[in-house]
Amino acid sequence: MLPTNFDSLTAERPDLAATLRQVAGWIRQHPDWNLIDPRELARTVKNVDAWALASALHLLVEKGLFRQVYMVTTPSGVLADGEFEDPRQIPETLPDRFNRTFETAESDIIAVLTAPR
Repeated sequence: MLPTNFDSLTAERPDLAATLRQVAGWIRQHPDWNLIDPRELARTVKNVDAWALASALHLLVEKGLFRQVYMVTTPSGVLADGEFEDPRQIPETLPDRFNRTFETAESDIIAVLTAPR
């Protein structure tokens, strides 16, 4: 399960407290998820300024509660298996969810957050 206790951060950054509480609530609503896809998070949290959300996610990474990794979207738009520490590590091809390979150069690279190692 991903961390959800951001109390020390809300005290440190009161300007992001409301956003951090919404992120924590979103994580609690998805207890079986092992990563945060910022695209999905932004679509589902309500009344959150995009800048505040980006700042809160950056803060979570900066403080070591999460780490940022990169994933690739398949041609159908879902995230392919495989997390990469650096986008330059992404291979030229990856399998989609039907085990058909696709060229990653033609796909989007998405920065996602996951629990630290």
